[in-house]
Amino acid sequence: MSSMKQSGRVSLLALGSVFCVVVIALLLFFSRESPVAAGTRFMVALQHHDVDTLTKMTKMEKASDEDIRKQWDFTVNQAEKYYQFGFRIAGSGQASDTTASVKVQMIHDIDKPGAYEQLYELPMVKDGDQWKVDVRGLSREFYNCLPR
Repeated sequence: MSSMKQSGRVSLLALGSVFCVVVIALLLFFSRESPVAAGTRFMVALQHHDVDTLTKMTKMEKASDEDIRKQWDFTVNQAEKYYQFGFRIAGSGQASDTTASVKVQMIHDIDKPGAYEQLYELPMVKDGDQWKVDVRGLSREFYNCLPR
């Protein structure tokens, strides 16, 4: 008789396991980085001369990671070693599942009396599950000596 009562019950362990799998799946789905978050991370890395992050977040067709790294190292540690700027994210748009743009209001030469603001768009491309900046789509006015 006790076997009949248990056949209709759901195991708490099985129910808990299913719940955990659903929660993990939802967390993974919603924890993906947005184009705005990736653009902000890229801009902060540029401000702080973080070559490793810039390399990881740069999309350049037909360029190896080592080549991209060398170019960023030259750009931020030699050519523009003392350049300072400020920025704020001014908006974004997503054209498709794999392309987006992030509008950035930059204040060039923030440490000088002639500082000025200019609006740019970071062209974002999804590479696998990570958003990256297509630096070849950036204007030279955005930042001198960009990797090409």
